[in-house]
Amino acid sequence: MLGLVALAFWPALTGSFIFDDYPIFVENPTIHVMGWHWAEWQRVWVWSRINIQRPLAMLSYALNYALGNGTWGFKFTNLLIHLFNTALVLLLARRLLGACWPSRSGEEAGAYARQLDWWALGIAAAWAMHPLQVSAVMYVVQRMELMGFSFVLMALLAYWHARQLQQDGQRSWPWLLLCTVLIAVGYGAKETAVLVPGYALLMELTVLRFAAASPLTSRRWKLFYIAGCIAASLVFALYLLPHYATAGAYAGRDFSAWQRELTQLRVLPLYLYWIVWPAPGHMVFYYDNYAASTGWLHPATTLLGGLFLLGLLGAAVALRKRRPLLALGIVWFFMAHALTSAPINLELVFEHRNYPALLGVVFALADLAWSATRRSRSIVPALVACALILNLGYLTMLRASVWGNGQMLATTLVDTNPDSTRATMDLARRYMAMSGDNPNMPLYSLSIRLLEHATTLNTDSPLAEEALLLEAAKNPQLPTQPWWDSIKHKLQTRPLTSDTWRALSQLMTERVGGNTHIDAQQLAEAYAIAVSRAPWRSSLHAEYAELAGAVLHDTSLAIEQWQQALSHDSDIGNYASRLAEYLVKQKRPQEALAVISEAMQLRPGLHNDATLRSLQASAQTLNKATLAH
Repeated sequence: MLGLVALAFWPALTGSFIFDDYPIFVENPTIHVMGWHWAEWQRVWVWSRINIQRPLAMLSYALNYALGNGTWGFKFTNLLIHLFNTALVLLLARRLLGACWPSRSGEEAGAYARQLDWWALGIAAAWAMHPLQVSAVMYVVQRMELMGFSFVLMALLAYWHARQLQQDGQRSWPWLLLCTVLIAVGYGAKETAVLVPGYALLMELTVLRFAAASPLTSRRWKLFYIAGCIAASLVFALYLLPHYATAGAYAGRDFSAWQRELTQLRVLPLYLYWIVWPAPGHMVFYYDNYAASTGWLHPATTLLGGLFLLGLLGAAVALRKRRPLLALGIVWFFMAHALTSAPINLELVFEHRNYPALLGVVFALADLAWSATRRSRSIVPALVACALILNLGYLTMLRASVWGNGQMLATTLVDTNPDSTRATMDLARRYMAMSGDNPNMPLYSLSIRLLEHATTLNTDSPLAEEALLLEAAKNPQLPTQPWWDSIKHKLQTRPLTSDTWRALSQLMTERVGGNTHIDAQQLAEAYAIAVSRAPWRSSLHAEYAELAGAVLHDTSLAIEQWQQALSHDSDIGNYASRLAEYLVKQKRPQEALAVISEAMQLRPGLHNDATLRSLQASAQTLNKATLAH
């Protein structure tokens, strides 16, 4: 079975990196570990703890670099993790089947056990070879999802074993401790590891039913989960909503927290549709153009989706005693989406979010198939099941073949979703690379047309304009004013997103780095609009200050922006020291003195800071020398 899974995914190993692979590790020099020096690995750990909170996943990328792996090696590592997860799914499925499908009187125990083995094998194969898994396994950055689910499965297996021991009246605490450790370690791969108690509660409600040899142990488990539900509700109400569902948290989105939750009523049924009917054209990878719901009837499928999901939950509650595996599969799907469908400032749709959720649907469908064929003595149901699983493998291999060719994948994603800015820009970049940045090549013109088309799509992102401006800096024949106007219009009228900050930062870095073909005045006007709309963003003020001081030589504007950057930073002392040291080295003493003065005014205790005092003296000396000269 593992060989068939590997065979289905194998064509995708020759593919290229895509989308978030680049900022997370391909273009991140911190992850490019080339040796086995402790300092390099410590640097990866520190960076990941500060920036992404997933150090285990980041260390795995660094390990690929240290081993000299190319793209193939990164993807092969993902495949190995997926195969490991498939084995874990098999083990968990076998345990659940034995508990949910009791044998009938008169059945020979050994034959019945072998039958359950085959069913568990089929569940694992269907989960592993589903076409939806291609974008989770071969989109390398989603190793975080794969590794996170590895720890979820291992923790659940440890929990199951502990509970079986309790039912037999044996010591179980070492296995419960192991479960806890696996959750804590798994958090370093992805935050979804914290859902283990939720999955465990679902297994208790449907399969285990808090059973134990000691009635006291049973009561303690019930009290534990009641307390856990109360604690989770308090965390949701007192921490998650105030921190992640505010207007400020959604300032970079064109939808609110409430609209995101409404949209999930359409998104979750869409996921189920992909799972049940995995046609190749249904999964387009990029969903940046997916429209948010603005009300229960806008669109009407929002309400219909909500009623459908409510019906599923009702069915799970009603069937939890008669069909425990069916009920578990339904609620498993919802638990798997508990974080990604919560009112957190995440994008609306992503395929990889179904990596763990898919297992719940397979459980539910397997239970329905078992119920329908339980009394059959024919071999036909087994042949049909094998045919369906092989068909999944065939569809997965077809999709993997597309993922195995970067150019084919980029072209396919544009064909299936022509309104996606991300898909259009990805294809444009590939054409530009194939043309060698040569304006005389036909692919160069095609790339420019694609980028121009991307600017006209209904999107908040100015990355297409940024790409055109950078290309115009190399090819003066291209116009620039339309793209500057487009960027400033988006800054004035559209939500400011992470793409906005990335575009401005890249243009500023290029201009400060000496690319004089980028219009510094136009860029300054863009920054002026951005800081007026996002005055709380310290890094934005700092970039504007650097542009003003290093390129425009507008000292007063630079000082004003440095002061704003300081006032919005949480660690004024360290930030002021770093800024002042940098400005002194750049021979910009007036700006350095203004930074130090502002820091001391904001934090009077900094008047006695030895580092700032030393930098202040150096800046004063440099300023006098500059004035004398």
